[in-house]
Amino acid sequence: MEVSSQEVTYYESHVTIEPVFGERLELFTSLCNKHQFRVAKLLMQRHKEDEPTSSTKDSFCTGRSSTFVELKTRMTELVAELRIGEFKPLRAKIEAVVFDERYT
Repeated sequence: MEVSSQEVTYYESHVTIEPVFGERLELFTSLCNKHQFRVAKLLMQRHKEDEPTSSTKDSFCTGRSSTFVELKTRMTELVAELRIGEFKPLRAKIEAVVFDERYT
C-alpha cells in the first residue's frame, strides 16, 4: 500500500547502537538531545514477578518531525556524531506514521 504525503501524521526515526552504560550512556544521551532525539529506556522482564533490568542487547533513541527532510537531516547528523564519538550505530530508520491514537 502506498501512502501519500498528505496522509502522513508525522515521521519518526529510530537510531540503534551497540549497548552503552554509565558515562557512555550519558554522552549518548547528550548527543541525542543535541539533535532533538530522546534515548529510550529499555527494561527487560522475563516473568511478571521478576525485577526489570536494563537491556544489554542495544541502546536506541527516537526523534520525530512533521517533515521527512528535516528529520533525515537531524538523524544523519546524529549518526555522524555518534561515529566520531566511537559509538557503533547498528541501524537508522525513518517511519511514516499514518495513525497514532492513545488510549487511557
